[in-house]
Amino acid sequence: MIIAALVTTTSCSKMMDHDFLSGVTDDRIAELMEQEPERVLGFLAGAISTLGDYYSNHDAAHFMSLQLAGDLMTEDMIQHNTNWHYFDYDIRDGNNLGNYRRVTHTWNMMYAVISGVNQAIDFIDPETENPIMLNTLGQSLALRAFCYHILVQRFQHALTVNSEALGIPVILSTRDELQGTMSRFERVPVGEVYEQIEADLLRAIDLLGSARPSKDFINKAVAQGFLARVYMNMEKYPEAERLAAEARASFPIMDGATAGSYGYNDETNSEWMWGLKTTAENTYMFASFQSHIASDAAGYAGLGAFKSMDNRLYNQMGSADVRRNLHHMDPVEGVFYNLKFKDVNNWLMDNIYMRSSEMLLIQAEAQARQNNGSGAATTLMELMSKRDPNYSRTTATVEDIFLQKRLECWGEGVIFYDYRRMARDVDRAYTEPLNTHSVQLQQKGTSWRVIYQIPHSEIDNNDNISNTDQNPGSGEL
Repeated sequence: MIIAALVTTTSCSKMMDHDFLSGVTDDRIAELMEQEPERVLGFLAGAISTLGDYYSNHDAAHFMSLQLAGDLMTEDMIQHNTNWHYFDYDIRDGNNLGNYRRVTHTWNMMYAVISGVNQAIDFIDPETENPIMLNTLGQSLALRAFCYHILVQRFQHALTVNSEALGIPVILSTRDELQGTMSRFERVPVGEVYEQIEADLLRAIDLLGSARPSKDFINKAVAQGFLARVYMNMEKYPEAERLAAEARASFPIMDGATAGSYGYNDETNSEWMWGLKTTAENTYMFASFQSHIASDAAGYAGLGAFKSMDNRLYNQMGSADVRRNLHHMDPVEGVFYNLKFKDVNNWLMDNIYMRSSEMLLIQAEAQARQNNGSGAATTLMELMSKRDPNYSRTTATVEDIFLQKRLECWGEGVIFYDYRRMARDVDRAYTEPLNTHSVQLQQKGTSWRVIYQIPHSEIDNNDNISNTDQNPGSGEL
């Protein structure tokens, strides 16, 4: 508990210092690990729980608040009240700047998780054959890679835009450094960050199997899903296709009845690969994701800050598509909100981090990018046969698949990263059909407004990063 508390409350510069827990009697911890290897899971569990921890403000509270802010920076999601709630402001009012709380929250949260898993790695003997230790090492490497991938996408343009652009610091464990791979506290070029991410995930996949205590934890399938996402960014499409197919193999696509009603609130859903099981201890009530996204729940959304699908996107959905049931779109009355995320008594809606539908859509897009339109259509039909009985295609393009991904993954924090990966323009200033965006603007996919600056506090406390290394706050690449 002491270690968990330190991980979540230490300043950013300390989070990036793998020695900051040196006072917690490392020898004693190592002795306990040797006697009871399962204790090392405590470090990992603490790191995973950090993604769900409450930080400083209700709009910078946990990982899903970051994901929600991302979706609101695209053209796919609308918030209908912006005069007292701030999620929709990131795209226009300079809330990507280094002094803004969500920027600092993102940086601190991810490096706190990284610090936690580095501590777990430090207490694992590299020569161990203990299956608990090896599993924990695999999960730790996968989670570290996941965090670096989130960070490098948030704090710099896509790898394909400029692989040599300044990325993020890469902080490793003492074990890594003893084996010759050193931490780097400067802004490491994006391409080199991806090299570390890929190396961690390949090793993690080798170490992991299917077993895990719950879906809060990471198994081989989830690590494969992480790497499939990474390979799409690296344009390694054959590898992405294979990994996405393998990742989703044990997670059947939910049926139409579930997809059109209550499929996005409970981690027991067959599609859920990774997520946060919400309990009475970790709901955070008004600061929770449920508060912000569920239109029928007490909280921000229920009190009027409704989140709805973009009307133009909604109108591209088939008339018989079961996902229409998830969105209340009434242009006559001017009332728009979502029913995808529903009120669960006592704030107990679980949080989605990864679903097999996303993996299927990665697989299909990877096929389309390899000029295999017929194969992409076959893969896509596996999803669409359970969403829209009238859908029929013999070939599928990247745009066909991206449309279905926007419809399927709406509100889950997935699509923002596709906008970044493909440098997609944002158009929230159209006139037809009815435009209900509160913030109406057009923005290039290479705009700096959707890239976070390095937090000012990090520049102040890290001698390896100066103001000359800072991202522009506005303008285009």
